[in-house]
Amino acid sequence: MTLAVKQQEKSQTPSKQPPKGSFSINIITNLLNFGISVIIGLWFTPYLIRHLGVAAYGLIPLATTVTSYLVLFTIALNGAVGRYLTIALERKDAEDANKIFNTSLVGSAVIVLVLLVPALILSTHARWFFTIPPGYEQQFSWLFLCTIGLFLLSTLSSAFSISSFCRNRFDLANAVSIITNIVRVGVVVALFMLFIPAVWHIGLGMLAAGVLNIISSIIIWRYLTPMLKVRLRLFNMGTLRQLTGTGGWIVVNQVGVLLYLGIDLIVVNRLLGAEAGGQYGALLQWSGLLRAIAGTVAGVFAPTIIALYACNDLPGLVRYSRRAVKFLGLVIVLPIGLICGLSRPLLHAWLGPEFAGLALLLSLMTIHLSVSLATCPLFSIQVATNNVRLPGVLTCVMGVMNLGLALWLAGPVGWGMYGVAAAGAIMLTAKNLVFTPFYAAYILGVGYGTFFRETIPIILATLGLTALGWGVAHFYPVMHWSGLLGAGAAMTCLYLGFAGIILLTREERAAALHMVASRLALRRSSRQAE
Repeated sequence: MTLAVKQQEKSQTPSKQPPKGSFSINIITNLLNFGISVIIGLWFTPYLIRHLGVAAYGLIPLATTVTSYLVLFTIALNGAVGRYLTIALERKDAEDANKIFNTSLVGSAVIVLVLLVPALILSTHARWFFTIPPGYEQQFSWLFLCTIGLFLLSTLSSAFSISSFCRNRFDLANAVSIITNIVRVGVVVALFMLFIPAVWHIGLGMLAAGVLNIISSIIIWRYLTPMLKVRLRLFNMGTLRQLTGTGGWIVVNQVGVLLYLGIDLIVVNRLLGAEAGGQYGALLQWSGLLRAIAGTVAGVFAPTIIALYACNDLPGLVRYSRRAVKFLGLVIVLPIGLICGLSRPLLHAWLGPEFAGLALLLSLMTIHLSVSLATCPLFSIQVATNNVRLPGVLTCVMGVMNLGLALWLAGPVGWGMYGVAAAGAIMLTAKNLVFTPFYAAYILGVGYGTFFRETIPIILATLGLTALGWGVAHFYPVMHWSGLLGAGAAMTCLYLGFAGIILLTREERAAALHMVASRLALRRSSRQAE
């Protein structure tokens, strides 16, 4: 279904331009959030491994991976709230916006009540499904219970946290993320210092962060959207059907996503044991960080993409989406190239020499993400135009194929952890390099190569930066943090110069500079007006 057909949805459009968002501050806080997450990951993972051991540490990402499947029950409701609430707020339709908000809030509360009992049962019988090191069965149950508690808190807060999306105020959401990350780690460190370190201490840190998150989300919701009120009587079945109509297909899509991204650690745990699961889980943090930064940066573009669609600006939507893909791709290339190119010295300095032999596995888990993550802004086109059925079905089918391929490569073929990583790389790249750009072009009724062209410089930049890193690691001793940071800084400077001069056109450089300058000028004028 093309944009021309979808225009029938928009009989009222109050403006011809999308709302002015705080683009520059959003990007800065996204990068700051990412940087702090990296620092925490660099320090916290080896800290936990030293105090708990590799096998026990592997239970932590395993528990969070399993609880991510419970998110499927919330996506059917909340997956499309951002789209409909943004459009209602843009049209100044307070009545419809309050219906959407309160329907989401009541639905989230019902989901929490429904999932509470099965979640408790699952937490007490987790040993039936996973390989748990002897003596850690009870600790894992408590950890699992805490992660489920975090999920339930996050479900309740989702109705409130959507305000930062609708108002394009990701700086506030990022501030909350930074604070909750620090609290989560601080609680764990304090417990480790006061008591004998235990796996379930990490769960308590998660719960503390979850409580802080829901309180902060409510405060931000009141500040950004004062026109929204908690009025449970505004729950509307028609609105619920509208939300779940779009969200239902997003669920199908998310099932496939979890079969892509959430099944690998479970496969490793079941086929190869807790020790291998701990090693794989430690390395998995890097791809998780890369997905997190790509998701938050892509989220900065999402409100504008939805607003451009609501304003019926097809040329602007295509132009903005192409630049979003290229911008995100060139941003994500830098950390991916550094991780892949310097994987051996990175693991040596980060986790110790015994992990350096997993350098190829780390590269295999991350290098393909340069293309897969670059296309994230195009998912907003699917949601904005309500074309989520085909992507959902395809993602689910390919997710099942990914599970089968992972089991085959890790088991009968004998590739072990490398087989699991290879399966994900093959299937995820096939989907996001081929289908996603072509389908976005089809939805908008433009040439099929419109968005595919943006991935070519991203691929070349990833390969070039990775090769440079391999050369640096081969010819120079960078096995310690000092040498690693020096090599990374030099590679970063070379890449930024190359990307700015060669990979970006004159128009793109001018557009980027103009965009940043206009945002800064707007912010200065707002402060003067105050």
